[in-house]
Amino acid sequence: MISLGLRLIANCDGVLKKHKLLKDSDSLFCRHPCKEAPSLLIAWILDACDSVNIDGTQKPATKERGSYGHAQKMRAAATYAFGRLQGLGTMPWHESELHMGQMLGNPSVSVEVSGYMGSLRRRKVQAGEVAVSARAITSVSPSLHSLLYYFNHRPENWKIQVYQPGSRQPPCDTGSSGSPQWAGGRVRRFLHAAYTIAFLCLLRSDEVLKIQYQDLEFSESKPGFVVLTLPFRKTHQNGGEC
Repeated sequence: MISLGLRLIANCDGVLKKHKLLKDSDSLFCRHPCKEAPSLLIAWILDACDSVNIDGTQKPATKERGSYGHAQKMRAAATYAFGRLQGLGTMPWHESELHMGQMLGNPSVSVEVSGYMGSLRRRKVQAGEVAVSARAITSVSPSLHSLLYYFNHRPENWKIQVYQPGSRQPPCDTGSSGSPQWAGGRVRRFLHAAYTIAFLCLLRSDEVLKIQYQDLEFSESKPGFVVLTLPFRKTHQNGGEC
């Protein structure tokens, strides 16, 4: 993963120098980035993944373009280069309050780059590109969710036992496979509920963690029927049932 990031970092400098946006002797990734660093990052990502060229002309339909997932990797590489390699951290890009014109923070964590990534994602969706999360749900998650269900419902995993302090590694003479017992019946129930809700409602992990007990309504007339009211907005304007 780090080697891929380093290749992308080198590619960024190469693309910017090719389009005369960066001097041959300079590098975009330094301890004191120029004020135009966010715009240069956008130009780099646009050149590889967008439907237009850096000069504003439309790319031919036959020209290969990077996916939105690849654009995210490019931005992550830039965030790593500025934040870790140059020691700028993950503070958002902003102008210093003490020295006018001096920029501080990570150029990749800027309003300009975040706004561009959002608009790029919308264009990718309009062009028919399948989102990474949608591909994962339709091709991988059903089989994994089935395996997770049967594994969690094993008697030794699903049974709620009395808490006993001690090692999580089972003794070798118990006939167990030797895998660490990292959770009991209650924790597995909570996690399985979270995975199921995420799968049915197409939620990200951070969205699932926002759900609280008061967002769930258990029906008395229909046993086993649960109404979930999401405490945030999703793309479906009128809601819907899972």
